[in-house]
Amino acid sequence: MLLLIRTVVGFGAQKAVAVLYGPAGTTLFSHFQNFLALFTQPIQDAAGNGLINAFPKQNFQKKHIIGSAIIILVLLTFVTGIFLLIRHQFRQSLFLFSLQEWLIIIPSILLFCFGLIVSAVYVIQQKLSVYASIILVQWLTFFGVLVFFELNLHQFLILWLLIQSLFSLVLIYPIYPYLKFNFRIDKKLKQHFGQFLIMAVTVWLSSKWVDYFIREFAIHEFGTIQTGLWQSVVRISEAYRGLLISFLFLSFYPMISKLIARRNLDLSILKRYYLPYFLLSLIFLFLVFQFDELILEVFYEAQYAQAVHLFQFQIFGDLFAFLSFPFSVYLIATVRVKSYVFTEILSALIFVAIIVLNSSIGIDILVYAHILRFSCFFVVVAIVGIKSLRNEG
Repeated sequence: MLLLIRTVVGFGAQKAVAVLYGPAGTTLFSHFQNFLALFTQPIQDAAGNGLINAFPKQNFQKKHIIGSAIIILVLLTFVTGIFLLIRHQFRQSLFLFSLQEWLIIIPSILLFCFGLIVSAVYVIQQKLSVYASIILVQWLTFFGVLVFFELNLHQFLILWLLIQSLFSLVLIYPIYPYLKFNFRIDKKLKQHFGQFLIMAVTVWLSSKWVDYFIREFAIHEFGTIQTGLWQSVVRISEAYRGLLISFLFLSFYPMISKLIARRNLDLSILKRYYLPYFLLSLIFLFLVFQFDELILEVFYEAQYAQAVHLFQFQIFGDLFAFLSFPFSVYLIATVRVKSYVFTEILSALIFVAIIVLNSSIGIDILVYAHILRFSCFFVVVAIVGIKSLRNEG
C-alpha cells in the first residue's frame, strides 16, 4: 500500500508539472528534487539505514541508537548546507528563489530530514499501514491545494516541500512511545554509524551530486527543453527503480540484517530469492518497453512522446540496475564498506566520463552512459557479492 501511494503521488506530481509548466518545468522540478536529495540521501543512508540495521543487535541500547541517528541527522544537514553555501548553490540561477523563499525552504528541509528518522522507526516497528495512511492524507492535502489555488512554479516547489515537512510532525504522534532517546554515542555506535556514514557519503557523491552535476551539464549543453524530455524518462525510470529499492529495504534488507545478527546467512538464501526476482524484473521491464509511448503520454503529455527512443535505451540500462540491487543491498546490510565504496565510485566515474567526453553525440549520450554505467556496476557488484557469500558459507 505504501509503495503504491508513493508511486501514484510521484507520477501525479510529475503530471501536474508537465501540464502546468511544460518540459522546462519538468527540468526545474527534477533539479529541485535532486537539490533536496543532496540533504536527504545521506541522512536516509547513514542515519535511517544505520538505525534499522542496529535495532536487531542486542549489544546496542535502543534509546542510544535513536539519539545517535538524530545527532547524525543534524550534523549532516548542517554540513551539507555549509557545503552548498560555499558552492553558491543557494543563489542557483536555475531556481531564482528570493531570500524570503529560502527562509521557508531551509527550515523545511531540516524538518523533512527529521521525518526520515521517524519513518525508519515505522519500518522497525512494522507500523507500515499507519504510516501509509498518514502519507495518503499528506498527498491528498497537497493535490487539494493544487486544485483550489493557481500557483507559479516557485510556489509549487515550496508547497511540495512544505507539505512533506509539516507532516513529519504528524508522523511523530502514533509512534511517540518508541521515540525515547538519549543523546549519547558510545564507541560501538560511533563505529557502527561511521561505516554507514562512509557509504552514505559515497552515494551522495556518486549518485545525488553526480545527478545534480549532469543535469546542470545537460541544461547548458542541450537546453531546458531537450533536458526536460530526457528528465521525463529519467523520472519514470527513477520512480519504478525507487519503488523496487523501497520494496527491498522494507523486506529484503531487514531480513538480511536479522540473518546476519543470527549468523545464518549464506549463498543459498540469495539464490532462492534471486531467481523469481530476476523473472519478475524481466517481465516488468518488458511490459514497460512495450507501452513506452503510452506511459510517457499518460504520465506527462503528448509532446513528451518525442522521448520514446531515450526511454527504450533507459529501460535497457534499468535491467542491469534491477539485477544489481539485491547485491548492493547485501553489501549495505553486511556493512562491507570498501566493496560498496569501490563499486559506487567506479560506476559514477564511468557515467560522468562517458557523458563529458562524448557530449557531441547529443542528448542520447545520457542514456548510452546509463546503460554502460549499470552494466559495469552489475558485473562488479555481483562478483563481489557472490564471492563474499561463498566465504560466509
